[in-house]
Amino acid sequence: MKILVASTAALLLLAGATFASAAPSETVSIAVSKAKLDLANPRDAHRMMKRIDAAALEVCGAYPQSALGVKRAIAGSSCHRDAVAGAVAQLQSSQASLDVTPTAR
Repeated sequence: MKILVASTAALLLLAGATFASAAPSETVSIAVSKAKLDLANPRDAHRMMKRIDAAALEVCGAYPQSALGVKRAIAGSSCHRDAVAGAVAQLQSSQASLDVTPTAR
């Protein structure tokens, strides 16, 4: 499934959901804004990576109120790695869509 983002100020992060409440084929997406960021500036690039990481954690099953151990486990998962890698690849190629599917476990 591809999702097109109308605004060039948004980056769409997709990952296959692996948490219990999602169907096995369900795709979860979160828009990650790059508005007001100059990605050539190291500080802004770092901010963007933090946004991507937070969105990847969420689409892979962690939430802001999740325990630190849960977040660490998800951060080490293939879902998280694939979501971050796909978002970074999209950001580098300046595309308006992204389709990331985590590898089978």
